[in-house]
Amino acid sequence: MVFQDTIKLAPQEQGATDITDLISEIIADSKIKIGTCQLFVHNSMSSLLINDTADESTKSQTVDFLAQLAPTSDGVSNIIDSSMNAVPTAMQTAVMQTSIAFPINRGRPLLGTWQGIYLWERTSQPKQRKLTITIIGE
Repeated sequence: MVFQDTIKLAPQEQGATDITDLISEIIADSKIKIGTCQLFVHNSMSSLLINDTADESTKSQTVDFLAQLAPTSDGVSNIIDSSMNAVPTAMQTAVMQTSIAFPINRGRPLLGTWQGIYLWERTSQPKQRKLTITIIGE
């Protein structure tokens, strides 16, 4: 069986937003008990991450690291070298993910104990985002 839906996410602040509960609800609604879930965000200024949920500082450290790896010119404060501020948006897209996949078991995401699903908004002027969820299984 295949389930697919596209949802609109309200504008999020710059940084990481935990969307694990939202995705878990959609998976439960799909009635698929075992399979694979794929998420795709329809925008190059947003990314999807599976990251640690145990410590709030881990989330902010990850966001800071990714901002340093591919900084933008719209207000990122933690820049390794000011000359890196010129890295184009296309380079950010090359190192960031707009799609992730993970297994489903018992109608729930099969994530590690301390893992969560995050939408990372890289722009300081957030917009509504479209997210497609595709679930294949039974």
